[in-house]
Amino acid sequence: MQPTAILRPDRGSHTGNGYAETGAGLPEIAGHVFGQETPPPPRALVSSVGEVAGLSPRRRRGDGGEVAGHDVDRVDALEPAAWHAAVTWLQDQDTAETRRTYLACLSGFLVWLNTLDAVRRPAGLLAVTEDHLKAYKDDALNGRLRHGVRKPGTPLSAATVAKRITALRSFFQYAHRRRATGHNPAQYVEPPPTPRTGRTFPLSKTEAGQLRDGLRKLAKSRPDAAAAVAILAGLGTRSGSLPALTVGHIRWIVGFDGARHLTVSFRNKGGTEELLPLPKLAADLLKPLLENRPATALLFSKPDGRPIDRWWVRDALRQAAPLGGIAKDRAAELYPHMLRSTFITHAFALGLAPDKVQRAARHANLATTMRYNHPDQDLGGHAAYQLEADLAAQEERPRT
Repeated sequence: MQPTAILRPDRGSHTGNGYAETGAGLPEIAGHVFGQETPPPPRALVSSVGEVAGLSPRRRRGDGGEVAGHDVDRVDALEPAAWHAAVTWLQDQDTAETRRTYLACLSGFLVWLNTLDAVRRPAGLLAVTEDHLKAYKDDALNGRLRHGVRKPGTPLSAATVAKRITALRSFFQYAHRRRATGHNPAQYVEPPPTPRTGRTFPLSKTEAGQLRDGLRKLAKSRPDAAAAVAILAGLGTRSGSLPALTVGHIRWIVGFDGARHLTVSFRNKGGTEELLPLPKLAADLLKPLLENRPATALLFSKPDGRPIDRWWVRDALRQAAPLGGIAKDRAAELYPHMLRSTFITHAFALGLAPDKVQRAARHANLATTMRYNHPDQDLGGHAAYQLEADLAAQEERPRT
């Protein structure tokens, strides 16, 4: 049986990273040729990273690409052994959302490697050492990244650096397990500790109510956009879970309470499926989208039939917000992940148990859930204001 995918041809021999092409066409590591006795290193059955599901390159806005084209190009420019390891590693991830995040993290690391001088630069990605990874982590935390970041010279947040280091640890662990390299340089490189509170701040309670009004108004002209944002606001889920939803993912079930519930089936970040009840607003806005449509049809799509993306969701949010009374300049600052923070903060404000909020947020770790909780956003009751008011009152008392 012939494979249906195209094997990417290797571009010559590469011995600088520990690989050498043998006469049999199999890689050799430390003088050992992999054959039938030992599983060979990974061999991708595509010709570009962009052919991996969920990683089509975006060359211009609106062209349907799912990831930045330069991220695909950087990985495609790797030496063959590293390229095969990177592509199969990305394919090994459970969801398209994780693949996109890991691709961007690997691309950012490659940018940093290319800024090193000839003495410090490794012979290839698979020749990276523990010292390279620790230097990269240090540069990211201390604002020494000049390329591949939005604000050159500005320190990245601990959470962002932790995400990048976690992705690189995953890659090198995979490459070592698959025998693409003889060592794992990331084994002792730990992500930095993250702060207890994240930087994604919630909408205020008033703004959350205004958004609901805006969604009802938006539904008159863009029912799909209103329903999509209502799902994010009502369930606190990630926007990356929306593009793959089909009509068949929405269905009625009878719960243990005997009532009928309209539910949505999501594939979580970890790859598991979960059935969630839709809140009333989201359910009401969704119902018109389900009529006379096949189960396989995308629930949300662009006018040309392509799946939606995070920019589509962001624009829908920013269109709904002013319709509900949120100031236009404030609406222009909103982005979908703020709805997740709003959901979690509101849940804690209602006094829900932490483990219940964690399950609702679908986090594996409670500490992650707590980073989205922003009780300090109720700034009017901050201790600094209360102390200032007491001192001001003391100054106004008549002196005796």
